[in-house]
Amino acid sequence: MKREINPSETSRAQAFNYWMKSPMPMVTITKTFDVTKIYKLSKQKGYKFNMLLCWHIGNYRHRNRLYC
Repeated sequence: MKREINPSETSRAQAFNYWMKSPMPMVTITKTFDVTKIYKLSKQKGYKFNMLLCWHIGNYRHRNRLYC
């Protein structure tokens, strides 16, 4: 049995509306990243690329005390 979910009826409706109205993804607002080293590391070590990218962004924010 398939169940269809209407985003406007969920508890995350406001977040979904903000996401739908945003002109661009939040990461591209601040900076464009060269991900060559992260991509190579993910292939060498077998880590997920997205996991490494998220870790590096979070680490950069923490080191430079950038908080939204």
